[in-house]
Amino acid sequence: MKLALYGGSFDPPHVGHIAVVTKALEVLCIDKLVIVPAWRNPFKSSVIADGTLRYEWLKEIFTLLKKVEISDFEINQNKSVYTIETVKYYAAQGNEIYLIIGADNLEKLSSWHSFDELNAMVHWVVACRNDIPIPKNMIRLSINEPISSTDFRTSRSPLGLESNIEQKITTYYKEHL
Repeated sequence: MKLALYGGSFDPPHVGHIAVVTKALEVLCIDKLVIVPAWRNPFKSSVIADGTLRYEWLKEIFTLLKKVEISDFEINQNKSVYTIETVKYYAAQGNEIYLIIGADNLEKLSSWHSFDELNAMVHWVVACRNDIPIPKNMIRLSINEPISSTDFRTSRSPLGLESNIEQKITTYYKEHL
């Protein structure tokens, strides 16, 4: 099975994440796209919303996309999980792995845990961001959503989601930031 993995903090999820998933489904010849929210990103010291809550929000946001699955694999570990661990978990099931990342990760990509092994196991798929150049050996996802979770947390810019889920998420962050 050809499987795309899209991991991240999703703290909070927003329209940019939807754009990445939608474009990946359009561009990649895959059987399934698995969104893997992190318990906590190994490069970050904390999260605002608990993993279980972010998992539930993602399930609600992506419920209508039949090829999309939300995974609780990393959240259930109750610790930061390196990408290589998640890739190995899904590859062990006989899957060919496409790994979706944001272009903002490219600068530090070679410092990721077990990068050489990871690099040999996946097809890299990179969502454009801020005119960061994408290497020619990586699949490019042209995305035009100038939003980030950090922007939302610092300036409360709209998330661009359906109104019910937007209200739930916005209320949560108002109460917890």
